[in-house]
Amino acid sequence: MSEISRLRRYVPERQDLRVRWRLSVTEFLFTPLLMVLGSVALAVGAVLIDLSSPDWPAGLRGTFVRLFPHENLVSTLRVIATGLVTVTTLTLSALMVAISHTATTVAPVVFDQFLRRRANQAYFGYVAGCATYTYLVMAVMRPHWAGVGALLALVLAAGALVLLVFMGYVMIDQMRPTSVVRSIQELAFRARLRQLPLLARSRTGPRLTGDSVPVTTQATGYVVDISTARLQELLAPTGEEVEVAFQVRIGDLLAYGDTVARIRGGTEQQRRHVADRVLGCVTIDRIRNADVDPDHAVEQLGNVAWAATSTRQNPDVALASVGALRDLSARCAAAGVPDAEVYGGPLPVVYDDAMQRRIVAALVDLVVVSTSSRQHQTCAVALSTLAEILPQLDDRDRDVAVLSLQRALPATLSHVASVEMGRGLAKLRAAFDAIGREEMADQVRDMGPRLVRENGLDEGDLIDHLDDLDITGPRPFRYR
Repeated sequence: MSEISRLRRYVPERQDLRVRWRLSVTEFLFTPLLMVLGSVALAVGAVLIDLSSPDWPAGLRGTFVRLFPHENLVSTLRVIATGLVTVTTLTLSALMVAISHTATTVAPVVFDQFLRRRANQAYFGYVAGCATYTYLVMAVMRPHWAGVGALLALVLAAGALVLLVFMGYVMIDQMRPTSVVRSIQELAFRARLRQLPLLARSRTGPRLTGDSVPVTTQATGYVVDISTARLQELLAPTGEEVEVAFQVRIGDLLAYGDTVARIRGGTEQQRRHVADRVLGCVTIDRIRNADVDPDHAVEQLGNVAWAATSTRQNPDVALASVGALRDLSARCAAAGVPDAEVYGGPLPVVYDDAMQRRIVAALVDLVVVSTSSRQHQTCAVALSTLAEILPQLDDRDRDVAVLSLQRALPATLSHVASVEMGRGLAKLRAAFDAIGREEMADQVRDMGPRLVRENGLDEGDLIDHLDDLDITGPRPFRYR
């Protein structure tokens, strides 16, 4: 029995029902449930008004009954209740059909974005609330009542029909790849702003050396958030004597036994104290939180571009995603990270911000995967975007980017020697020159003649060897 008990420690625990409910409410259910509860309260109010209708003045009651006959209102309630259920079913069916048609490129992203949009949540909550209201009024309706509740149900149903027109357009617009890309881009900006307190108050590298205490996790899931407020409270007694160096980032997937952080400095007792409690500052869940995880948005953009580039599809989707990645990188580089004092002062915490590296990795992936579909224009735009990003990176991220490009550039030789490829390689060569990487600039400069030879042409067919400094409009390859 002791051996069985020991083995049970390694069996994954079932997810707490409260955690599942919290995730569902956070992602979609909160707004619809709130509106349904509001419709229940409205139904109670309407029923109370109808209960008092026999006491109304005879003239007022008679006028109301003549304008809105009781029999007509009751029959209308039955139609409304059935119609609302039908509209909801048709809307969901149309959504599933639209998602299936975009399954090859953006379907998972569309579904994720659809659930998080407040307008969609409000629409389904309104329709569900109307149906709930109608059924409640139907259940308690009496012949001697004036029918205020039934009349209000008619008004709510008319509003649902008007909203159906707007939601029909909104849902169709949400299925457009460009709309999906724009939505992810906006989500990334907001997530980056929410992540700034952690980045501002953390260190980019460890300052303390010596023995360290590793902190491992028994949970499985994604790192959803790291609370700076809890870290401040935990590290306040030790000050700068103890340092928490996180080995993971927000968005990383953890398995049993993975190292989350290492605790350095201080006494053995202080390190153990912090190690025993630091996991309380880290939130681990089964799905990623796009509200505070900009890397999640970067990966979504990269996946959309990858899916569009790896198959023989219209390259516009991939180009839009590349443009979003470039814009996101430029804005984050220009904004920088605020001073730690803005958020309460620095903390002895080491956290690695890898957002720019993830953007570079996504673009390098496109350079490689474009060889399978021969989308030379996507490869060229990815190279041009990397050329724009390289000067904005810090030294560490730049070294990683240069190493990745050094290994990926041979893949460009499988493309046609097109005007776009010439322009992209020219921009990349100029970027390497600008950051002082002459060896890489020479490698890119040699790509032109090699690209021509790989296409079975003579080197004399190439007007220039990418030596034109005008990178905004380099001379293209010319064929006889």
